[in-house]
Amino acid sequence: MKNKLLLFLLFHLLLGNKLIAENLTDVVNIHNANLELITTIIPSDTIKKYKKTSRNLKITALLSPPSTIAGSSCGDGISPSQVNVYAFGNSSSETIEWFASQTSASPIFTGNVYSPSIMTTKTYYVRSRLGSDTSTRVPVVASIYFTPPAVTLSASPVNNTSSPLCLGTSVTFTASGGADLFEFSVDGVVVQPMSTSKIFTTNLLTDGQVVRVRTRYQVSMDGTITEKTWGTGALEDNFLSAPLSTNASTGYINSLKISASEDKLVLGIAGKVLNNRSLLLFLDTKPGGFNVSNYGDEADSDPLVRSFNLFNNNPSTFDSYFQADYCLVISTDAGETNYYANVVELKTGTSIKTYLGSASTGLPSAVMGVNKNNAGINDYNLGFEVEVLKSLIGYTTGDIKFFGLTMNDKEDGSQTVTNSFLSPERSSNLDYGIGSVDYNLKDPNPVVVSSAALTPCYSEANIMMNFVSIPTTASVTQPTCALQSGTIVIAVQPGVEYSIDGVTYQNSNEFSGLTQGNYTIYVRNKLDNSCVLSSVDPIIINAIPTPPVVPTSTSIIQPTCGTPSGSIAIVTQSGVEYSLDGITYQSSNTFTGLAPTDYTLYVRNLADNTCVTPSASVTTINAIPTPPVVPTSTSIIQPTCGTPSGSIAIVTQSGVEYSLDGIT
Repeated sequence: MKNKLLLFLLFHLLLGNKLIAENLTDVVNIHNANLELITTIIPSDTIKKYKKTSRNLKITALLSPPSTIAGSSCGDGISPSQVNVYAFGNSSSETIEWFASQTSASPIFTGNVYSPSIMTTKTYYVRSRLGSDTSTRVPVVASIYFTPPAVTLSASPVNNTSSPLCLGTSVTFTASGGADLFEFSVDGVVVQPMSTSKIFTTNLLTDGQVVRVRTRYQVSMDGTITEKTWGTGALEDNFLSAPLSTNASTGYINSLKISASEDKLVLGIAGKVLNNRSLLLFLDTKPGGFNVSNYGDEADSDPLVRSFNLFNNNPSTFDSYFQADYCLVISTDAGETNYYANVVELKTGTSIKTYLGSASTGLPSAVMGVNKNNAGINDYNLGFEVEVLKSLIGYTTGDIKFFGLTMNDKEDGSQTVTNSFLSPERSSNLDYGIGSVDYNLKDPNPVVVSSAALTPCYSEANIMMNFVSIPTTASVTQPTCALQSGTIVIAVQPGVEYSIDGVTYQNSNEFSGLTQGNYTIYVRNKLDNSCVLSSVDPIIINAIPTPPVVPTSTSIIQPTCGTPSGSIAIVTQSGVEYSLDGITYQSSNTFTGLAPTDYTLYVRNLADNTCVTPSASVTTINAIPTPPVVPTSTSIIQPTCGTPSGSIAIVTQSGVEYSLDGIT
């Protein structure tokens, strides 16, 4: 299908570039638009394998390869460990297929998350499928690294809760078991970095601090890539590699391994580089980067990294999911006397070279080991070990992708990219040349390595320290009117006894019945009475509080027929609250809406609710007065000619007065 599409597009290329530009986006959906299927016909490719049916896996792919996340676990290389690897297509309609190799016909799993249980490191290959269209297969590594043997930690003098140590005591910690290197920390802060020393001594510890040791394997920088720190196998190998070309026979790459430390990586590259051959390992370590080798040449002439610049002269296209950020270059002179390692940061304009160091077989440096005696493409044990700071290659988090190759960089016109790659060329023994190559159409793929593989496997042990500490109070109870003495409770410490005068000690941390005064608290080691420590500031027990004075009323308003409730105002006192029942208190001294009854007045101190003073006598709110009966007249005298006015006499009631207009 893709061949037909390519021919169709090439035909229309002859009619005009505009048509291609308008329709290419709708046809080819590859990450970052870096598949140059139309404009690049790879004329400098010396292999010409894109016509072979064995290449159909790549050239029929219309889908972008899936986004991937590699996985890694710590294990023993004997019992299976589960490793999770992930892949996600560009749409939910795509099916994700996992394969055991680059060439296997049937998937071993279908889905986004593959969780094999494995004993050794394996590389899986994953692709997207949508109908009959498939993407390229992406190598994704499931790593198994060795967990170091168990480590134990002891302290001298012995540290325990029954006999805590005195502050300032010098304590020596000794690790037993474990692996090659040991790191000591206190409360998570490293105090003795990774080294071969199993002993750590300090006199700066305090109570409750945790001293931890962790141990890991290390690399011996000799070019022999066999230590346990490399894990259970290569992150990628050349098992399916075609026979080497003539130029690759003295410059080839067999596999990649990684040994991680806290802030560095050691890259173990099995292979051989002789007679002006170079090895280029491109790294995709962070977002962004170059998908096409159109970055700036390295311009430092001391000396130039010639192969790096040669590869860049005719820009090649990496697989669409790979955006190179850095390149590690290992090169040698004609006689293989010395080997050189440089890291080049890919930049627009001029790329930046950082020289790492040099070494030769039998003469390693601190950052590089070389063994040029690799026996051939099945030898995964000998080659190069190069240490690099994670920060130097821009790494902070996430997976890393690698794309490795070798080059002949002689200055005699025979310069070429060989047919030896990290993810191998499978079927041709011809060089790739130094012209433009679209690796989307080739066998070699970038290899995805898990972020977890960039953190070492550790074994750990720890001890929590017990020291006699400066005493502090857990609580202080002040005297009240109800309980006229104070109490001090000292914070508990194991293995100590307590005192409030430095003379008399007791097992209990509580001291009660205390009168007003300042108290210094003490602790000492119960076992031998050593480690006497006292509080910094005295603990103050206050005087017994003074109760408020007896409350009296300042005004009383009795109920009336118009206002059928009374009110009481208590004489104001400072620092008190008021009550009429000794239960409910308020800040106001006035109580209204009172029903007829006898009331006892109460006041209590705001600072001490037990200091309550009642009134000496009750205050009475009277009953609501009874209205008089309906008035009636007892006699009425009408006016006469002789007496021109009348009179009315109302029936007499006691305790009342009378009116004919309700006013007078």
